[in-house]
Amino acid sequence: MRADSIKTLRFVVFAIVAAAGFALATSSEVYLVASPPWITYHVLLRKVESVAAFAVVALALAWWLGRRPRLGIILPVALAAYSALIEVAQRLLGSHENNWESFFDVACGALGGYIAALLVPIATRRGSVTRRRGN
Repeated sequence: MRADSIKTLRFVVFAIVAAAGFALATSSEVYLVASPPWITYHVLLRKVESVAAFAVVALALAWWLGRRPRLGIILPVALAAYSALIEVAQRLLGSHENNWESFFDVACGALGGYIAALLVPIATRRGSVTRRRGN
């Protein structure tokens, strides 16, 4: 497969992951299923799920972008922006979160991006070892 085809495929995968995350994050049904109010600490559970989901989107973004300097800055900023777009969509769809809750959610996006940036070198190192072995 040619390098430009691989880059296009990686973009398509990233776009699908990001679009799915956006759709899930703006769904009222998913909101209730993911952290039902009867669970103790359901808000904390929802925030942890959010950070994990943002990390997945950030890893897909890193895979598309490939190796580049300052990924530790790019991913948190990009995921904070992505989270802010989700917050705008949620507000347009009738969310009743106050501004501080929205700001906290954007910070969760940045944290997910930062966690992904910490994981990328580990995944890259493992992948390079596998390629050297010929597997």
